[in-house]
Amino acid sequence: MRNRKLLFAIICVTAPVVLGVGQARPPLDSLSWLSGCWEGRQGNAVIEEHWSKPAGQSMLGFSRTIKNNMTTSYEFIQIREEGNSLVYLPQPQGGQRVSFPLSKSGQNQFTFENSAHDFPQRIIYERKGAMLLAAIEGILKGKQEREEFLMKKVRCNEPINQ
Repeated sequence: MRNRKLLFAIICVTAPVVLGVGQARPPLDSLSWLSGCWEGRQGNAVIEEHWSKPAGQSMLGFSRTIKNNMTTSYEFIQIREEGNSLVYLPQPQGGQRVSFPLSKSGQNQFTFENSAHDFPQRIIYERKGAMLLAAIEGILKGKQEREEFLMKKVRCNEPINQ
């Protein structure tokens, strides 16, 4: 009888994991590698992203693109724990916040998706060794598009070299 109770307890604990039922969301801490300052180039434009460490159920970030010594675009960003998931919340040009719930995650890659959004529908962050690959993708003007931004980690107080 005792062995049956032990077997029942083991089945109750492991069945949800084996069956994929009630899988836990990745904790915000699994994105801690994103914390800090990142910089990349596209032609003569410099792209930078700055991320806080995970705390208070959120990470705060901002990005900007500098071209010809002028800020040509910027974005305020949050990654928040909401309910049982993570949500990516960008505000391009400081405008309306858009919600992209986490759709896929692994140790080094996180994909946030909002199929109802015009473009992009997916935002991807992937750690590639010491580099960060940020990508946006989706349907634009009836065609599948993807734009990638490869960045390296830099010291946060380092001046930007145009």
